[in-house]
Amino acid sequence: MKSRTTVERKSERELVVTRTFDSPARLVFEAWTRPELFRQWWVPKGAPITLKSCEMDVRVGGGYKLVFDYQGNEMPFF
Repeated sequence: MKSRTTVERKSERELVVTRTFDSPARLVFEAWTRPELFRQWWVPKGAPITLKSCEMDVRVGGGYKLVFDYQGNEMPFF
């Protein structure tokens, strides 16, 4: 199986993106939960935006903070 992505619009305010990876679940989990790995793949290559910083607390009740840079403008995402 190849990796693939599907996008489905559920409503005007809901979009579901599903990614299927041809990889062991352990490695996919690490890619989603280790900031140094997450930063390597989250922003598509060639996108006009960069991920400047990534903080993650992946425990139950934890949180995250991603800071993107677009043309010199920082955009935090919590």
